[in-house]
Amino acid sequence: MNVLLTADRRSAVRGDNLGKRARKSDAVYQDLKRKILTGEMTSESPITEQSLAQDYGCSQSTIREALMLLQECGLVVRRGYQGTFVTDPSPLEARLMLKLRIDIETTGIVEAVKYVCEEQISDLLVLEEQFEACHEKRDVFGCAEIDRSLHLTLFRIGQMPVLEPMLVRTFMILQRVMLSEARSEESWAAPSVTRHRTIIDALAAHDVDATLKALKCHILSSAVNLAPHIYGADIMQLHNQVEALPVQAIGLQKI
Repeated sequence: MNVLLTADRRSAVRGDNLGKRARKSDAVYQDLKRKILTGEMTSESPITEQSLAQDYGCSQSTIREALMLLQECGLVVRRGYQGTFVTDPSPLEARLMLKLRIDIETTGIVEAVKYVCEEQISDLLVLEEQFEACHEKRDVFGCAEIDRSLHLTLFRIGQMPVLEPMLVRTFMILQRVMLSEARSEESWAAPSVTRHRTIIDALAAHDVDATLKALKCHILSSAVNLAPHIYGADIMQLHNQVEALPVQAIGLQKI
């Protein structure tokens, strides 16, 4: 399984007429995505097609294709003649995105319980092992890529393809929020995050309630572990807030 391409539903097979440029744009896209998600590139970073083409040794059309893909994911915004800028989600947007992710994924996981098979559980376990290996190496971007691939694999089992592009965009923006700040050693060494394995085991047992609980706990615990500056440090309080309606009413209140 090609995690880097599968995670974003990017095709590994491109037309012959695209050839080398398509492969190069994939590589540029991946590298720019890494820089954005890990905070190396920020909303203050200038982005021009000409300078990037020089940096990566390729044509501006190749850069343009990579930037369009990043825009589809919500990581950059292109403002006509003003140029291209890394997105900078507000606290309200970050809270709304978290609620949206929970709503989409929990709906998908209920469907996944109906359809999941042993082969799909095996694929999920492989991804879980890859994630843990990246975690041991403190590989922020590797963890992000595999985590997204694992969750999209979970969602695809539920057979709801119309919602998948929304989930990908939501996931990307949340990773932009959660990963751009430097992580403490404590968050690496003893993270209070519900493991993927808990979700997979509950799914394999076809236990709807346990799977739902594990997925929600995983998403919420990840938020408070990786972005307490946005979501606070109290998982129960965050749970109550994302369950509340509307999110706009509680989005900016102090935790």
